[in-house]
Amino acid sequence: MKVAELEHFGQAAEVLHVVQPALSRQVKQLEEELGVELFERLPRGVRLTGAGKVLLQRTRQLLHDVDRTILATRQAAQGKTGSVRLGFADGATYSGQLPAIIGRFRKRSPLVELELVPASSVTQASLLANDSIDIGFAYWLPKERKNVSHQVVNQERIMVAMAQTNELSTRKKIHMRDLKDRPFVWFNRSSSPMYYDLIAAECSKAGLTLDVVQDAFLESTMLSLVAADIGITFITEAAQRRKPDNVVLAEVHDLNATITLTAMWRSDDNNPALKEFIGTMRQHLKK
Repeated sequence: MKVAELEHFGQAAEVLHVVQPALSRQVKQLEEELGVELFERLPRGVRLTGAGKVLLQRTRQLLHDVDRTILATRQAAQGKTGSVRLGFADGATYSGQLPAIIGRFRKRSPLVELELVPASSVTQASLLANDSIDIGFAYWLPKERKNVSHQVVNQERIMVAMAQTNELSTRKKIHMRDLKDRPFVWFNRSSSPMYYDLIAAECSKAGLTLDVVQDAFLESTMLSLVAADIGITFITEAAQRRKPDNVVLAEVHDLNATITLTAMWRSDDNNPALKEFIGTMRQHLKK
């Protein structure tokens, strides 16, 4: 290749630190192997033939591809390329932490494909177990966690949400007893057992039975129904960032309940891109 670039055997030999006869012999052997003349011998120096020009161009491209392959291989091993399938529960993106983690990861590893998979907390446990996601952000962890690692991401207080037109919104202080006999928008236990049981225990402690007038699956749907003053509901404080304008969130002074957003992943997952994501997440949470 150096002979082709300099079009001179003597100069090429000097640059390559080899004797000229040896270099001439190697070129001759290559021409015999290919069955073509690569150089036109001139009184002073040499000149590439048409076949030689093609070989030079293809060789340069090949070397470039090899360099790119080596770089891609190293990036994959370092978690700089590849993919991460990320499950998240409704509401997790409003906690503030998850969007910030994703944003930081995109800047740090822009070549990694990040697939976002919306799923309930319960569903994520199954998706993780059958290798349909690499990491999940959920408000519920599976009871069986032998092969599951996890990291607490955020804790949120439970508040009560109501329409601005609801009489309850005018009160300076709200207690659990104030919620008695009021219509509630709520959800089925199967969609989020841990959250459901937490609220049920607090209600039982206060002697409160929820008068559920409308079931809803998603928090966004619950907030829309609350906005229409169909009922009130318990909601995480992160709902402040996504609630309709005419919905008010208020603290319930004797409700001692928080919910934890947790990241979970398979302990034996050796995906370098996932490890890079977990490292980014932990760096962010240390701030």
